[in-house]
This record gives sequence, structure tokens and C-alpha cells, in this order.
Amino acid sequence: MRIAPDARLGAASAVFEMYARVRFHEVDPLGHVNNAAYLNYLEQAAIDHATTSGLDLARLQELGGVFVARRHEIDFLQPAVGGDLLRVVTWLGAPRGARIERRSRILREDGAPSPPTLFGGRLEPDPQSTTGSLIVQAVTTWVFVNERGLPSRIPAAVYAAFDLMLASSGNDRKE
Repeated sequence: MRIAPDARLGAASAVFEMYARVRFHEVDPLGHVNNAAYLNYLEQAAIDHATTSGLDLARLQELGGVFVARRHEIDFLQPAVGGDLLRVVTWLGAPRGARIERRSRILREDGAPSPPTLFGGRLEPDPQSTTGSLIVQAVTTWVFVNERGLPSRIPAAVYAAFDLMLASSGNDRKE
């Protein structure tokens, strides 16, 4: 499913996607996207997803904390190269106290026309569907921490912002 940059996106969607064009400085001497660049794509998708859901940094701080990455598990399945158009698809698992898992896939949009600008949006399709070549799959464990940096139960307002996504995201789906 493609989203127009100006599309009005519903708040009850289960999946978030964004696009990124591989830039020259993200490529290593072998001509492949540097592994660290994939972390940037994954983090940006998480930030954009939260922001689209009304949970920008200021709002999270109002709620008493922020999310920090505790663990990344990344499977690099094939390389991307400079100029590739990548689609980052992400969805949330079930929260447990202060922790929540975010699953992500990065796909190369083979032969797809470029979107006019790089953008993201909330979607309703199955995150397991692929329209491009699967490049990366990842699971990141995020922890909600208070202003002192200590783990803290995820606030109810965060649950509310992601409510339907948590109920329909396939929490126990195996990669």
C-alpha cells in the first residue's frame, strides 16, 4: 500500500512505514549501506511513529519520561546500496512493565517509483506482506525511563496512543 504525502492517516492503524533514500555517506567502502545506518533508519521510524501518534519528546517528558533503546537484534539479509529506496515498516508488541518490543523490516522498493518526498505514515496492512526485497529484520527492546534514568511503568497515555496497534499487532508473531 502506498501513502500519498498529504494523505490523512487514521489514528487506529497497526503499522507505521517510512521511506528513506540511501545517501552517499551511508555507504561503506564495499558499496553497501553501513550497518550503523540501519540503526538510524530504525530509530527514525520509531521516533516518527511515536510523533505521528502524538508522543513527541515534549509529550513524553510531560508524561514523566522517555523511551531508550535497551537492545537491538538485527538480521542483515542482503545489502542495500547507494540510491536504493528503502521502506521501513514497524509495529509494536505487547508492553511488559517498562519494556516494549518494536519489530521492524526494511525492504528495498525494487522498481518502485520514488515518492515525491521522503515521508512516513500509519497504515493498516499486514506487516508480514512484502512488496520489495527484504533487506533487514529487527527487534528493538525499548524501556520507558523517568527523569532520573530509572525504568518506569509505561504511562496509560502511551497505551492510549498506541492502543489499537497493541491489540492487533501480532504480539507473539515469530520472525
